[in-house]
Amino acid sequence: GRLPTFPASGGSASPERPGRGIGQNGGMRVRIDPELKALASGRRILAAGASPEGQVVGLVDRLLFHDATGVRQQPWHQIERGSWDEASRTLSWLDAAGTSWRLELTETGRLPDLFNERVTASIACVRVVELNPGSAVITARRDLADVTAALVWRVAPGPGTTAGTVAASP
Repeated sequence: GRLPTFPASGGSASPERPGRGIGQNGGMRVRIDPELKALASGRRILAAGASPEGQVVGLVDRLLFHDATGVRQQPWHQIERGSWDEASRTLSWLDAAGTSWRLELTETGRLPDLFNERVTASIACVRVVELNPGSAVITARRDLADVTAALVWRVAPGPGTTAGTVAASP
């Protein structure tokens, strides 16, 4: 269903004039799911939307969402790669552990843009190393929850390259 909303202060609400404030969706201020609000623990909510399983919120350092098993927290710096498919209204990503995720959004809010912006903000360095055959992608990621923490370095197979090829390369 639709997110519970109430008029945003300081202006008329209309789909043609989407709101720009925190927690706003289409000119209406969104009430945040109490469970997600508790997990946000005072951190600023940058975007809110919904999936068939419940509300989805984007924070400075992570994505919070419901799935069939409960509430999930996906730190931006632990997303290896991802994409937004407008036609299916689906965010898809591969996390650092190698798990593929798909999140259909029934209400998008600013989540697709925020997803791209936050994952990009977590990347401090990217280098592609040519292998014979294939390539490896070396990334240094910044934990957006603690920007003073050491960078997290990872090596991933490039397009058309297997993990075995990367592991076997000197």
